[in-house]
Amino acid sequence: MSEITRLIVVRHGNTFNSGDVICRVGSATDLPLTETGMLQARAVGAMLKEMGLTPQVIFHAPLLRTCQSAVGIAESFPDAVLNEAEFLSELDYGSDDGKPEDEVVLRLGIVEMAGEITPDTSLDELRAAGKAALKRWDSDAVLPKAWHFLSGRAEELTRQWQDFAAETVEKFAGKTVVAATSNGIARFSKAILPADEELDGSLKLATGAFGIYEYENGKWHSTQWNVRPQL
Repeated sequence: MSEITRLIVVRHGNTFNSGDVICRVGSATDLPLTETGMLQARAVGAMLKEMGLTPQVIFHAPLLRTCQSAVGIAESFPDAVLNEAEFLSELDYGSDDGKPEDEVVLRLGIVEMAGEITPDTSLDELRAAGKAALKRWDSDAVLPKAWHFLSGRAEELTRQWQDFAAETVEKFAGKTVVAATSNGIARFSKAILPADEELDGSLKLATGAFGIYEYENGKWHSTQWNVRPQL
């Protein structure tokens, strides 16, 4: 039996406090973690340590929220090396980047229902269409129609995750690697799995949650997904 190589994909912690207006946070919106967000990052590190998983390297996007998450995780692993990886940067949501989520949902719904809107179409119907589009995005990585300009980036991410996973096996065989990223990027990590294997549940990671991939006998497998430590 070959050694097990592990790749742990972590979503950064909270960037909004309770009561804040929630916005669509993409690569153009470089928010820091909240105090709770930093606690979440430290909790991920503590939980991995309890599980006996010790990362040799923690890759992270250059955005502040992922840099801070990597630092928080590394508090449990003082010997871990922190490395920046540009491909882990969140998607650029264009005109929706930084906008309140309620506005984004409505705009997505308008685009989804283009050609079907009548004078009797209600705002609730438009919002429902927008929420349905976001649900497909979370469950199956199907881009809402308003975000079709991201299709090329999505295809690129599939290749980048596969290349990153292959490099992990080559350079860190039998060891553990962490990739701290954002929700829009994390969902494409499933591209490293065999064609007949899917992630368990929604592709979306909660803030401060992680998933574990294991490489053994020539294949990657998902062993846990959307694990969120208790604070």
